[in-house]
Amino acid sequence: MAVRGRHRRYQPNRINRASLTVTAGGAGMALPLIGTGVAHAADLDTWNKVAACESTSRWHVNTGNGFYGGLQFAQSTWEAYGGTRYAPRADQATKDQQIAVAEKVLDGQGPGAWPVCSERAGLTRGRDAPDIQPASTTKQTPKKTPKTSVQDVQPQTTPQSRAGKAEMYTVVRGDTLSEIAESEQVKGGWRGLYAANRKAIGADPDLILPGQRLAVRGKAATITEPAPTTRSTPKKTSAEPKEEATTSSRSMVAPVSAATGTPYRKAGALWSKGYHTGVDFAVPTGTSVKAVGSGQVVSAGWEGSFGYQVVIRHADGRYTQYAHLSAISVRDGQSVGAGQRIGRSGSTGNSTGPHLHFEVRTGPGFGADVDPVAYLRAGGVRI
Repeated sequence: MAVRGRHRRYQPNRINRASLTVTAGGAGMALPLIGTGVAHAADLDTWNKVAACESTSRWHVNTGNGFYGGLQFAQSTWEAYGGTRYAPRADQATKDQQIAVAEKVLDGQGPGAWPVCSERAGLTRGRDAPDIQPASTTKQTPKKTPKTSVQDVQPQTTPQSRAGKAEMYTVVRGDTLSEIAESEQVKGGWRGLYAANRKAIGADPDLILPGQRLAVRGKAATITEPAPTTRSTPKKTSAEPKEEATTSSRSMVAPVSAATGTPYRKAGALWSKGYHTGVDFAVPTGTSVKAVGSGQVVSAGWEGSFGYQVVIRHADGRYTQYAHLSAISVRDGQSVGAGQRIGRSGSTGNSTGPHLHFEVRTGPGFGADVDPVAYLRAGGVRI
């Protein structure tokens, strides 16, 4: 199904230099007794921002990765903090009910329960209580689960809080073993990744499916089995030199493999400059977004109407911007290569649907806009 998203009005006069860290600590936090008051409440707007960070505001999401709902509750956390009085799992509860449980998690564990997203959203204790009505969906009296002791309750962890440290990787649409091995720095490359997960993947290393969980760290991610079957090996081996040759013969690559949507310089009142200063690529949420050329990340984080974005400075003095992302996999100051994955597309910020907004600029604080399609074509990219 074609995806046609575009962003609404934005203010391109500054870039947030705040770091969007993809690794986080605090997983071993000691827990106080679970409270039910609102002394450590957060307002509704803040919870909305946390959800935008954790799940791109999909309050009923269940991707099969063990985390549920807009605030990505682990099942053990949902149960320990009374979520089952509303629904068996967080994704089956209403937004208000999820926030009500999150308030208890905040009271018991503090903002560190969402190590990355609490920082991005400004989640702290002691704000006004959210205006919610978490009426119970059922009046059943479920079997009482034994009271969980404080020692048994694990701190809430979410996919975002574990980014950069994950032992497992969940496959999304558009992934390949080569890309995953490169982005996760798997020893042995795609062959090591395939060998460690052969049972889950099957006989064909070229066929991986969205939702599959692959081991990417430690011994599990090294070559412990023979190379893939004779049939698969030639296919993969022959593809790699071709891919390398293509990359080395061009100075740039496309940020995503998709046709363009809203064009550069399209006029309209939607944009503060009176026209579209970039170009949109119509791609679904979760699509891999790549750096179009080598350079250094100058900004990776939340930037208002652009949502989550990455800005990269290249050797030619130009700056490329990748906006409305659902996930970011680089940090401020990090060096990246052409074709390296820097994040995943989404619909954060002022956006009418999932897509990638791509711009080329003359300065880190915007400067002047440059035709992004002409810039890519000059670097050898066919669009």
